[in-house]
Amino acid sequence: MGAKLIKFSVQTFPKSRVIGKSVVMKEPADIEDRTIEDLWERVRQDGSLDFLFNLPHKFSRDRDSVGWMGDFHPGDKVYTYLAGVLFEQDTPVPEGFVYRDIAECEIAYAWIQETEGSEGGDVHTNASEHINKAKTEDGYQFDGSNGFFEMEYYSEERYYKALERGENVILDFYSPCKKANG
Repeated sequence: MGAKLIKFSVQTFPKSRVIGKSVVMKEPADIEDRTIEDLWERVRQDGSLDFLFNLPHKFSRDRDSVGWMGDFHPGDKVYTYLAGVLFEQDTPVPEGFVYRDIAECEIAYAWIQETEGSEGGDVHTNASEHINKAKTEDGYQFDGSNGFFEMEYYSEERYYKALERGENVILDFYSPCKKANG
């Protein structure tokens, strides 16, 4: 399957908290590496995701989930991948879960749709590439001043229900940004 960017905007993202379970990933990840897929499978099967869906103070009433990728440090070859749910900033973190806070920031927001064929690469693997190209074309650049992270957003409607219907999924993707210097 391929991927294409079908929607792009820059908006103010509110202070928030991602709560979930995490793994540490090494770069570059081998195409055969299933660490992230295994994490998602584990949080679905052990009830962690359902538990989070039932907590108060979620950003969405739907069963939307996020894949937060961060704790990047320039030059490092590792990062944290956190599979979880997006909450209001000060939501208490249940025992056994980890969290990352997101400061209010300007953020690039994109919908990346799965397509037939291979053009545009994989919807997950190439999401950052698609949003970075759109940011640059719109006069923006990555802004790591609020933490080096990007975030996949799995909308119940655009991702999970589309998958169930056998349709091409849409992955929402977020990346902090700022206006590029002249």
